[in-house]
Amino acid sequence: MPSATTNLPTKSAEASRLAVCIGGFSLGMWCSVDMPVALDQEHQPFLLPSTANHTCHMELDVSWADSLTLPKSNPSFLSSGLWSAYTSDTGTKFYFCSPAVGPKPYKAAWFDPFFERGHVVLHRSSFTEERPVFPLEYPFDELVMMHRLALGEGAEVHALGLTDQDGSGYLFLGHSGAGKSTTARLWAAQPGVTLLSDDRIILRKHCDKFWMYGTPWHGDAGVSSPGHAPLSAIFLLEQSASNELVPIPPAKAAAELFARTFLPHYLESGIQFTLSFLDHITRSVPCSILRFTPTPGAVEAVRYARV
Repeated sequence: MPSATTNLPTKSAEASRLAVCIGGFSLGMWCSVDMPVALDQEHQPFLLPSTANHTCHMELDVSWADSLTLPKSNPSFLSSGLWSAYTSDTGTKFYFCSPAVGPKPYKAAWFDPFFERGHVVLHRSSFTEERPVFPLEYPFDELVMMHRLALGEGAEVHALGLTDQDGSGYLFLGHSGAGKSTTARLWAAQPGVTLLSDDRIILRKHCDKFWMYGTPWHGDAGVSSPGHAPLSAIFLLEQSASNELVPIPPAKAAAELFARTFLPHYLESGIQFTLSFLDHITRSVPCSILRFTPTPGAVEAVRYARV
């Protein structure tokens, strides 16, 4: 893996440029000139135009490697054998494996402690020459954002986010099967409503106000948008035989949010920040349980309660 002193390549024949913006963070990649690079469909709306001369919040050098080997030390985290993280004072390293390409890593990455600079290497023989590659292919893109947010920037939650016709921003929390996709379809049928994501929302704070950002990581409804909106209310989804809103205290709401937050649990400082951040949100934004039926009446119940 590259050392902390590795220089990023500069614009010229040495590299090609690609940049996206997710959750208010721009991420630029200088890719080896012989690397066929392309965005996947989910990331197309997040592409930044004309960014060759613009420094992003996070900058990556992307290159090929003829071989990659896992470190001999124990990882800080191991995710079902598909990716592993190694943390130290000098930064974080990620390794990605797949049964489809054998036991050795097909991709690895290094980041500095602030997740501002990094280096991604792809095992050349693990990729088909005729097909373009996307260096940020999931789950790497989400891992990068999750770690940057945990440094004091915000949090990523398992939720549906949308903007109503009056500009109100609603966050609907739920584990898989709680009704996020159903709720997304109910609201999408309403005029003046903009959906940000039906599965992953990034929360951040700017100018003493909390904001929601759409992400490329959508759910069954296939909703992903680069838009953002102020956070006006939070709802914990529960399917029911009738529509009802039950206010919940900030402490309980923070616990429910935390249970649905994606973060590096092996980083104590990230956990402490996230707990404080979610506590601040739930003390500032109204939180309720939304017991609902899959009918337009659920939409009206929310709007009526917000009048």
